[in-house]
Amino acid sequence: MGIRKNIVFISILTILLNAALFSADVSPFTIVSARANALGGTHAALADDFSALFSNPAGFVSAKEELSAAEISLEAHGPLFDLVDSVTTYTKDGTLDLSGLVGAKGLKTGLDMAGPVSFGYVGRGLGFGVFNRTYIAASAEGTTIEATTNEDLLLVGGYAFRFSPGNSHDFDIGFLAKGFLRGSTTLSASILTVTDLFDTNAMLNDNPFVSTAGIGVDLGARYTFAKTLSAAVVCRDLYSPALISTYGSVSGFIEGGASPSTSYGKILPRLDVGLSYTPRFAFLERFISGLVFAADYRDILDLMALIPRNPILNAAFGMELVLLDVLSFRAGISDALPSAGFGLDMRFMRLDVTMRGIEYGLDPGANPVFAMDLGLLFRY
Repeated sequence: MGIRKNIVFISILTILLNAALFSADVSPFTIVSARANALGGTHAALADDFSALFSNPAGFVSAKEELSAAEISLEAHGPLFDLVDSVTTYTKDGTLDLSGLVGAKGLKTGLDMAGPVSFGYVGRGLGFGVFNRTYIAASAEGTTIEATTNEDLLLVGGYAFRFSPGNSHDFDIGFLAKGFLRGSTTLSASILTVTDLFDTNAMLNDNPFVSTAGIGVDLGARYTFAKTLSAAVVCRDLYSPALISTYGSVSGFIEGGASPSTSYGKILPRLDVGLSYTPRFAFLERFISGLVFAADYRDILDLMALIPRNPILNAAFGMELVLLDVLSFRAGISDALPSAGFGLDMRFMRLDVTMRGIEYGLDPGANPVFAMDLGLLFRY
């Protein structure tokens, strides 16, 4: 047994060292949230529900106890109404031509779905869960369209500790460990023959399949004064190495007969800082059951990137007003674009709807797209 343990330890250490020294960038493992997107994205200092699992592990202490049984959260972005018209035309005459949707800046569109696997718990300083995500992103430039499909599985668990020196001051520190697995493949076709993307034979046999597996850790801290004003900092994916295995085709991966080529990668760390303010009005508490304002600066480390985004794009703001514990109104700014939405808590299920903008360019207004989010959450 001792030899086996040493072999496992050495193997893990080798992967970690190789990922640190010889690594490619891996896209972060995230879960779409209609509520968070309406608030301008996740906020490091906001810790009022299950979303603390994805915003800041230090929030596990303040977050109310909540059990997630399942969810279906959808995001669609791009020229959605034009795409609906194109699909409607396709159902009538069998022609799917997207050439008219590709402008000077190309075409960006996609569909993101979290769930139905969404089981977890947050509360009393503890947070854990297992989640799945399906993501399809398509982009077109000139006469070629590429579509990348991803299926993610994410397992997380962590704990937070509170230090209370007194006089209404609270200081929380939390960590979150994670394991992740992703399968992805990229398809391409002419913009005039988009239906070739749905050719099952080509999908299984003609395109490489990439498997990404790894582990990671998030660290966060949060300070609260009088349960009203909070300041926080969080580093997501402080160190998240991954092993990337590339197979010749999806069939080769499923059948298991072919040996993949392997490489090492890691998710780049993202450092966020944020503030939140929860005012209390005793004379309005009969009607207003929640009011919060939040402001963040995200991904500070991006400022040191070789080609950084415009700093304005990393600033985010959000507010939420909750009436009678049932109806929520939300608004925010992210990517220098507005977002707005509402939520309806029906006890057995929560419905969230959001409309917002996403910026794909490096400067405000360079390449914005429209997005809609819908969430059906079963959390108790």
